[in-house]
Amino acid sequence: MTLPARWRPWLAGIVAALCTALIGGLAARHDLKRSEQAMRTQAMADAADRAGAVQTAINRALSSTYALGAMVRESKGAISDFDAYASQLIRYYPGVASLQLAPGGTVNRIYPLKGNEKALGHNLLQDPARTKEAFIARDTGKMTLAGPFKLVQGGIGAVGRLPIYLPRQAGGKPEFWGFSIAMLRFPEVLDDAGLAWLRQRGYQYALWRTHPDTHAEQVIAASPGLDARPPDAASYRIVTPNGAWMLDVTPTAGWINHDILLRDTASVLLLSLLMGWLARQMVLLRQQRALLAQQVAQRSLALEQETSERQAAEQAVQAELKRQAALMQTATDGIHILDDQGRLVELSPSFAAMLDYTPAEMKSMPMSAWEASLSPLQQKAMLDECMRFGKRYETRHRRRGGGLIDVEINARGFDIDGQRYLFAASRDITERKQAEQWLRIAAAAFESQEGIVVTDTNACIQRVNGAFSRITGFAEDEVIGRRINLLQSGKHDRAFYQRMWQAIHQNGFWRGEIWNRRKDGEVYLEWLSISAVRGDDGQVSHYVGTMSDITQRKAAEEQIRHLAFYDPLTQLPNRRLLLDRLLRAQAASARRMEYGALLFIDLDNFKTLNDTLGHDKGDQLLCMVATRLTLCVRESDTVARLGGDEFVVMLEGLNEELDLALQETRAIASQVLTELSLPYRLDDKERHSTCSIGSVMFWGHNNSVEELLKRADMAMYEAKSAGRHTVRFFDPAMQEAVTARVELEQHLRNAPRNDELALYYQPQVDKQGRFTGAEALLRWQRPGYGLTGPDEFIGLAEESGLIFPIGDWVMDQACRQLAAWQLDPLTAALDLSVNVSSRQFRQHGFVEAVLERLRQTGAPPERLKLELTESLLLHDIDDVAAKMRLLKTHGLRFSLDDFGTGYASLSYLRNLPFDEIKIDRTFVQDSGQQHHAILKAIIVLAESLQLQVVAEGVETPEQFEQLQLQRCQRFQGYLFARPMPVGDLHSLLARQD
Repeated sequence: MTLPARWRPWLAGIVAALCTALIGGLAARHDLKRSEQAMRTQAMADAADRAGAVQTAINRALSSTYALGAMVRESKGAISDFDAYASQLIRYYPGVASLQLAPGGTVNRIYPLKGNEKALGHNLLQDPARTKEAFIARDTGKMTLAGPFKLVQGGIGAVGRLPIYLPRQAGGKPEFWGFSIAMLRFPEVLDDAGLAWLRQRGYQYALWRTHPDTHAEQVIAASPGLDARPPDAASYRIVTPNGAWMLDVTPTAGWINHDILLRDTASVLLLSLLMGWLARQMVLLRQQRALLAQQVAQRSLALEQETSERQAAEQAVQAELKRQAALMQTATDGIHILDDQGRLVELSPSFAAMLDYTPAEMKSMPMSAWEASLSPLQQKAMLDECMRFGKRYETRHRRRGGGLIDVEINARGFDIDGQRYLFAASRDITERKQAEQWLRIAAAAFESQEGIVVTDTNACIQRVNGAFSRITGFAEDEVIGRRINLLQSGKHDRAFYQRMWQAIHQNGFWRGEIWNRRKDGEVYLEWLSISAVRGDDGQVSHYVGTMSDITQRKAAEEQIRHLAFYDPLTQLPNRRLLLDRLLRAQAASARRMEYGALLFIDLDNFKTLNDTLGHDKGDQLLCMVATRLTLCVRESDTVARLGGDEFVVMLEGLNEELDLALQETRAIASQVLTELSLPYRLDDKERHSTCSIGSVMFWGHNNSVEELLKRADMAMYEAKSAGRHTVRFFDPAMQEAVTARVELEQHLRNAPRNDELALYYQPQVDKQGRFTGAEALLRWQRPGYGLTGPDEFIGLAEESGLIFPIGDWVMDQACRQLAAWQLDPLTAALDLSVNVSSRQFRQHGFVEAVLERLRQTGAPPERLKLELTESLLLHDIDDVAAKMRLLKTHGLRFSLDDFGTGYASLSYLRNLPFDEIKIDRTFVQDSGQQHHAILKAIIVLAESLQLQVVAEGVETPEQFEQLQLQRCQRFQGYLFARPMPVGDLHSLLARQD
């Protein structure tokens, strides 16, 4: 059944609209899926962030059991004042409802006791409901967490139990003492976790666990109105002692983005209607064109019938005229007739076209106008000779523009009515002449430096040149008539030759690199070009091959390429090749929708090993590291060396899910840490080395390659800061910290020249409160930030080397101030303490610089006291001791700052010329009996070594009184005065006087 013509446009429009709607619907569905995937990735990141906060809150609350355990071990199990200690301790743990001790498993101390009396005397090792966790804690020596469960006094709680072991007096395995217990109350313990932030982000959440006995899902905390796990949620696992909790999050509005759905639906509908309308219009246009063509055909037929008789008559007349002019008009040669004077009488159009004239322009033109090879006399002689005898000869004609063409002329004379004429035919032989020239050139080229071989269509050799024999070793007579495959090396399979001949048959040529075999059996690489030669019939008659031996050139190119892209020591890809591969990996990541990762690896303390064992041993170690790294990764991954002891591992084809890709990356990084920490055999001795790893993930071209390397480098330095031999993943906060650090360093670099630094002075007093000296404390008046203490910039100054100019400025200002004090009786007896950085003290020429400052300013050396920290004593102690003794000979004194917080041993105090030690403020401000004992021991030790003692951080009269009872001699702190400008210090001294 044929559809009526009027309905066809409507049918086409409907079909086009439906097809467009189907394709658009599929595209919209893909867009929604991608939007949902992005929402799930963000939800997992937010869940991970809050899960970390929950884990931190639980661990912080459980850490109270460690503090109780430390108290028990310190007192060797004899607890004298549990309530006082617990009341102080529980204030630092808001989520802890009560603290308990259970010697031998029986609870005998609880704080607070009110509301918990029933727990006294409860034996955890005999309670069926708690035996499991108690025995696990006792046998493993690890913390266990029971619950959450409903509390009798209301709410939900959990119990953390930490087993306590005390050392035996006779040695041997420690003895189980009992448990320290913390009762956690929910939701108070989770207040700092900020789970409400998830609601602000538009999520429903549920913190839950699987009950270890009933295997039922137990909700610990959830969004308001939510009593169970949210459906279709993103889950993040939180590891707790002897168990795990799960944090589920799901958007309140669901995973479908309704804005995108509405937008895509409207777009698809609009596009479908538009395509349907266009299809209908196109069908209508085609129908109109068909109708117009039909009308034109009918009119043309009528006109043909009207003119048929007239055309027949005209054709008869034209046929006779054409027959008369056929010879002249159809001649291919340039036919021309000359009179006996050499003037042109008649010519064919082909002759005029040959010389780039029109026939009318050449009427009566003399022979000399186009003859280029003969002089006028020679032209006259040639004309007479051709008139009499006829002649065929070659010459050259001059065209209109002056160009010359080679011609062959066939001329003879004849008579008409007694008049002598010359009939001549000129044939253009320029192309023939050029072909002859090219043949001569080809003959010379055939014996060029490139080998040439000619075969028939059956690949049988017909001719070779001398270069072919030099390259292959075969003489010409040894290969003529043999097939060309006698040169095959066997390194290419049948498919290679099939592709080669297929290209020749399709394109007429093939060129490329190929491995062939010489007569002596040597395999060599050559550049081969094969061209098909076709005859006049268009069929292939021969094949011509040109070849050149490129073995040495390719070897040189490969060596150059290897030097350009590979590290010469380890043979690993260098930075240039890594960047190229990283660009391709980004493109592959975007195409395959997979994650990739960079591991930036730096060997720990490599410089020390290189300096002590020598650079040759350092190179051996780097080669071993390269080998181990290669074995740790897959063949598809890249291991590169950037230089020095820095390596980069690029991982490709990781999971499309970020959390799974992170797990894969972390597993490989852990394997690298393990492998590189194994012993290395150097000089028949085992050497040890570790590494620090920074990692960054990438997806497509979301960042440049240089940015990825910079981020991995930041993460690596974060691993270094975390203690080395670890892995750190890049966090955007690192970028912010680096930016802030760079800005801080730039401002600090300009601080001395901008006169932004200042010295503040904090007085030191004796037992009667009289001023005995002061400590010079550095302050920075940072623009836009106000007065800044040294804690915020001294660390950066030491790392960046700015500590040297800053330290010189401090020493200069202190010496000038000390000299000025000598002129005032009020300050002449004061000592001045100056803090010296360990890097500044180790600097070459430090002693000479200090003595020169004293000489220039006139400051008394015996009034200057240099404060050193315990970190200075960890390296090159002999050099430190020599510098101290040299300065002591000139009257300077030394103080050991922050004593008790570092690593100073008694041998340092005994062997180094210290004059005093400064007790750190942590021992002064802590009121615990343990710190009082340590404080007393420090003072007794200083008295035995005849050292003066200064207590820092004295802020209350009670602390001052306690220190006096311990026989402390000097004091410093806010109780007496805060750090102040020198003018305020003078005013304070005047008031005291």
